[in-house]
Amino acid sequence: MPSPISEGWGIGLRSSDVFAFVLLFCVSVFLLFFTGYLWVDNIGWRYLWLLGIVLSALTLLIGYLFAKYALSPIVERNEELDRLLKDTLHELNIPVATIKANASMLKRLADPRQLRKIERIEAAAQQLLDLYKEVDYAIKKEIKKEDKERIDLCAFIEDRVEFFAPLLKDRTLQIECEPTTIYTSRQGFIKTFDNLLSNAIKYSGSGSLIQIIVKDRRVMIKDSGEGIEEGELLKIFERFYRANDTKEGHGIGLSIVKSFCDEEGIGIQIDSKKGIGTTVTLDLTKVVI
Repeated sequence: MPSPISEGWGIGLRSSDVFAFVLLFCVSVFLLFFTGYLWVDNIGWRYLWLLGIVLSALTLLIGYLFAKYALSPIVERNEELDRLLKDTLHELNIPVATIKANASMLKRLADPRQLRKIERIEAAAQQLLDLYKEVDYAIKKEIKKEDKERIDLCAFIEDRVEFFAPLLKDRTLQIECEPTTIYTSRQGFIKTFDNLLSNAIKYSGSGSLIQIIVKDRRVMIKDSGEGIEEGELLKIFERFYRANDTKEGHGIGLSIVKSFCDEEGIGIQIDSKKGIGTTVTLDLTKVVI
């Protein structure tokens, strides 16, 4: 999420405004230095410190005017949008939770013909809830208030694998999980793990083997898919970079993963060979408890 000022450059501050303030500042500085030259030439170096005070005062004045008349409206607008987003996000959670609760009750009363429709409603409500968590995580991340918690990795992986079950049904999945507990942002780690598992599924064909291994404070996700060229590995974390344009996606998944890992002190390594497969290793040493 952009900062108020950086966001403002695109929505409220015209380039002509910037040019006018910069031009005013440059002309003012030029005039002061020219005045200083005339001062020294005619009066000498006495009282030249007065010129320094005037220059400092002028700089502060121009900075104040720039902030007041150019940046303040942008900051205020961004704060209003931020407040609206948070209020809307809070209100969104209530109807979504209500839909899920009522769908759950209806499932107990529905006949088999209606059950499928109710399950679709429940799944859609869950998607909305996941989006809510995504935006909530982004806001908390921006203001440095992410909720960190203890995460049992084995239970966590079991839950995420169940989430991906429809995509994994035509692949062989092997899980080896050594009991491990980490302390980090659950939502951030979900985004990281989901991106990596999603890539393993996306780039491996039907009937291929995918392995998830938790051992020695590391998580490894291995696939036997198409693999990545050595030259492409150097660009793999670049935002919007995609090694295969025929696959769905926007090329931001691994960029998100790298950003979260860097923030949490989680090491990430990708080993891949074209035509053999890819192994992604997360070093959790700094978040294991």
